[in-house]
Amino acid sequence: MSHPYDLKIIDRIIQEEMQEMKIPGLAIAIVSDTDTIYLKGFGKTNESGGRVTEKTAFFIGSSSKSFTAMAIMQLEEAGALDINAPVIKYLPEFKQIKNAEEVTLRQLLNHTSGFSTYEGMKVFNRKAGESLSQFVENLHKFKLSRKPGASYEYSNLNYVILGAIIEAVSGMTYENYIDNKIFKPLNMNRSFADYRKALNYGLEKGYQPVLGLIHQTEYDFHPEIIPAGYIASCAEDMAQYLIANLNGGSCRNSRILSKEMVRMLHTKSSETSDHYGLGWFDYGELVHHGGSAENYHANMMLIPSGGLGIAIMYNINDNISGAFTKGSFGSGETVSYDRIQSRIINALTGKDMISPVIARGKGFHKKVNIILGGIFTMITLYGCVVLSSFAVPLPLLLIMDAILPIFLLIAIPRLFKASWKALFRFAAGFAHAMYTLQLYLILIGVIKLILVLL
Repeated sequence: MSHPYDLKIIDRIIQEEMQEMKIPGLAIAIVSDTDTIYLKGFGKTNESGGRVTEKTAFFIGSSSKSFTAMAIMQLEEAGALDINAPVIKYLPEFKQIKNAEEVTLRQLLNHTSGFSTYEGMKVFNRKAGESLSQFVENLHKFKLSRKPGASYEYSNLNYVILGAIIEAVSGMTYENYIDNKIFKPLNMNRSFADYRKALNYGLEKGYQPVLGLIHQTEYDFHPEIIPAGYIASCAEDMAQYLIANLNGGSCRNSRILSKEMVRMLHTKSSETSDHYGLGWFDYGELVHHGGSAENYHANMMLIPSGGLGIAIMYNINDNISGAFTKGSFGSGETVSYDRIQSRIINALTGKDMISPVIARGKGFHKKVNIILGGIFTMITLYGCVVLSSFAVPLPLLLIMDAILPIFLLIAIPRLFKASWKALFRFAAGFAHAMYTLQLYLILIGVIKLILVLL
């Protein structure tokens, strides 16, 4: 196995960044053309000190979308569907949505369907444990926010619906289709589109910073969102997947898709699709897709011209610092952890190909906690004044203790493009504090009214 890369520096980069960013564990796969050239796990899987290896399972977040897109293109290649056809042709239940007849499969694939990011996060408002077919029965609870095809907006709902289309067209469950048509041909024997199988294999609870304190967390699972963000895999298997994508759908002796179809996956899909292809972001020399679950993060990157691919999976995620500390999305950076892959790519290529612009985030949560503490203190002082004085004007009370908190309870989820239920999962601690602040203001107003009436 020959390649032009010096791999010695990788261990140092990873160990340095893991210590700096307090990452419990990660696993990494690097491939060159048809060979896996680096495969390793670092850190721990749980508080008992289990060791991360190349076989450790991780949720790969929205990197799962690339598998769903590949499955759709397999069905396209087989003549079972047409991605330019209306969704209702293959999923009649989609007619529950207003203007449904205008939405095509391609628009779902490239996030130009008209569904918003916020609408996609509403999936978590529903009862946990629903199947895709049960979810489809309730599509009338979702709506388009703009004309189909008019503009790009990333939405998980697009890929949940694509998962349902795969089931309708193939006659198989989504889990069975992905397993039989992608995992098995690529010998991805430790990858799962079935949550229970992943748990049985040994998938651990991931970690989150909750107000800066890192904890293992666990949430009720939503099987219907697996096509958009909850496939589980390991570094060893992801290496096979990277090789298949770098080599026109072929890995070892298996071909799962034609070269032309793989090229379509990796290429910007339309004028309105921003940089999104079909399950991948296309930035010319760089093709990538990251993924963030509540407490797992992943990123996979291809440099086709150099025949280089890299996938890193983390058993921690920090959506709050990611929301406030943006890097170069065109370089594949979505949260602070992604600076690791940027440094590795630069080290391997020997040039500043990617600028790791995301800061390590040191002290970020401390600053947030100081701000939140300051706000709570000011509201407490305000409450003391209000509750001790009978001279507080009613309009001020109405504005501060009713209109303002109610407005913020509505506005904050819109600002972060997620419902409160989703924020409680993906921004644990921070979201709870923000929600409590509004209830605190309302409580002060209620107590004041009671005192006035008495």
